[in-house]
Amino acid sequence: MTATIPTRVRTDAPARPGTHRALNALRAAAALLVVVYHLRTLLFVDAAEAGDGALTRALYVVTGLGPAAVLVFFVLSGYWVGGSVLAAFRQDRFRWAGYATARLSRLWIVLVPAVVLTAVLDHLGLALLGHTSIYLGDPAYHHTVPAADLAGRLDPLTALGNAGFLQTIAVPTYGTNASLWSLTYEAAFYAIFPLALYAWQGRGGAPARILNAVLLLAVCALVGPPVLMYLPVWLMGAGVALVRHRIAARLVALRPLALALARAAATVALLAALWATQTRYSGLNVLLLAGATTVLLALLVEDLHWTGPPGRVLDALSRYAESSYSLYAVHLPIAALIAALLAPQAAHRWAPSPAHWLALVALSAVLAGVGWLFAQATERHTGRLRALLDRVIRAAARRPRA
Repeated sequence: MTATIPTRVRTDAPARPGTHRALNALRAAAALLVVVYHLRTLLFVDAAEAGDGALTRALYVVTGLGPAAVLVFFVLSGYWVGGSVLAAFRQDRFRWAGYATARLSRLWIVLVPAVVLTAVLDHLGLALLGHTSIYLGDPAYHHTVPAADLAGRLDPLTALGNAGFLQTIAVPTYGTNASLWSLTYEAAFYAIFPLALYAWQGRGGAPARILNAVLLLAVCALVGPPVLMYLPVWLMGAGVALVRHRIAARLVALRPLALALARAAATVALLAALWATQTRYSGLNVLLLAGATTVLLALLVEDLHWTGPPGRVLDALSRYAESSYSLYAVHLPIAALIAALLAPQAAHRWAPSPAHWLALVALSAVLAGVGWLFAQATERHTGRLRALLDRVIRAAARRPRA
């Protein structure tokens, strides 16, 4: 089944994540913010106990942006994945088999080993450090790790549910790896978007469109309002992809100084929206953050051309972005184990001090290194897994039927 989109807007797929330095850097920075937030929550006393110093308050704000930063991932995902779907539909080359293997190979090659690693680390933690606050489920950690019955979240059914993107719907997130919640949302958006396009303008006549509409409603009913309320955030990125070439033409026409100032202002607005969303997580603040991310995304449709030291920093972040999914998927059970060793009880969490802030930086770097190593064994081979799945599907399609 294929489909077309009747539009005059050119919708070629956006540049792949590996070829756009600025957006890759934004993706890597968002992943690092999540890691720093989780480490700081597990290791440091709450902000209310940290003191009133201006520098301390500022550091708590900066290290508290992680949960809101996940919304940046959603917008970027809508741009890259939604943009590729729109391009395929317009060119009448969208195929469910190819799309499914692309998306599932991308998700599973990291997710399945991450679940296995979580099982190993959490069972080790429960066996050796079961007396610590983290593995006892102390609510002092604000649900960064489960607040109760960690052992009950390590059963095979929960593992399978997480591999099937049913966490937060039918099963809890696996073990201490609460970060896996967002993969349910991503998988739902990946299914909903092409189903909606088929239902709206798919080929095959009314029966095919009705079938796709029914499937769309079934997916929406399965995931429910908690997931669907974030769909507009993802669609904002897809909207930028739809008019990407128009935006690029406008950006090229701007004076370099005007474009630089606009990008700087959008970056400041994004940081302010991250802070506001983290301070008060509300529907309005979520939309403001998604809007700020979308504006910055639009201004970065044309990549940055920095050179010298800024260019090298941009290059480094861009390269690391190829490991950002791995980092996101594995860091939390590792961070939980580290925190249980360094601060066994919630009452032992660190007061802010220069030595402790340096330790936070060092541990964040260690986790970033682990994420990179994990990606070398998993994420780096996504193309091979996709090719294997494609071959299996083609072989099954050629098999004669009895």
